[in-house]
Amino acid sequence: MLNRGLILAVGAALSFSIMNIMVKSLSFSMGSGEIVFGRSVIGIIVLLFIMKEFDIKFSNKDIPALVFRGAVGGMSMFLIFIAISGMHLGDVAILQQLSAIFVLFLSAVWLKEKIPPKTFLPLLAIGAGTMLLLRPWEYNSFSIYAILAVFSAFLAALAYITIHKLFEGGGHNSWEIVFYFLFCSMLIGIAGMAGNYHSPDTKEMFLLAGIGIVSLLAQALMTQAYGSANAVLVSFVLYTGIFFNALWGYLFFGEIMHFLSVMGGVFIIGGSMYLTMAKKKLSIKRNK
Repeated sequence: MLNRGLILAVGAALSFSIMNIMVKSLSFSMGSGEIVFGRSVIGIIVLLFIMKEFDIKFSNKDIPALVFRGAVGGMSMFLIFIAISGMHLGDVAILQQLSAIFVLFLSAVWLKEKIPPKTFLPLLAIGAGTMLLLRPWEYNSFSIYAILAVFSAFLAALAYITIHKLFEGGGHNSWEIVFYFLFCSMLIGIAGMAGNYHSPDTKEMFLLAGIGIVSLLAQALMTQAYGSANAVLVSFVLYTGIFFNALWGYLFFGEIMHFLSVMGGVFIIGGSMYLTMAKKKLSIKRNK
């Protein structure tokens, strides 16, 4: 029988992929700034309703760290939405996995955590996989969208590290952290749509509402998954999001992943899984 946490992880991966379908669909008629703004506003409204309903309070501490997490997370979302507008969904989903590698090095610098031994070969595989996805030797494949996706993964890693520090310090709840993320994202969306705004029609409003609601659902499912199952297994199951994105890209947008992209994905995912397990083992050994 499947573990409840792993089922929730699949649900989270599926929900995030559905959000990407809606973002891709909107990108044909709306700018990324507008999409980020709409998604954030709707998310804030729903979030504040939930916080009021369950009497969840703001902590009023570590404001600079909360704003920093919100800013880097919001910019990461803005950049990944731009990447989705110009790349295949499957390729974007694979490049997003690079955030795990950035977390590994940022945690070593910022949190003073040790890098697991024997990391050269998996890092080499991840580097090779990234090159196969970016393909700088092919003009048609190497684009600003791919670079933005990589930079988005780096900013996402910064956000994850900051969240870790906030929870480590205590006194914060996940709703508060998400609120700052959405509020900063809203401001980034306003800046991103400067001079490029149009009033959304009924279909666009429906899609924006869907993005806001589905993304909150995905976040909730992912949080519950990590709380219900082994974190390493959950992180592995979340890789199913790559399959979902590639499938939706093919079914809805006629996207066919390049053979080199598939190979690159195998290298990136394989290397990431190895490093995740190695880091977990190192953490267990250190805490004994």
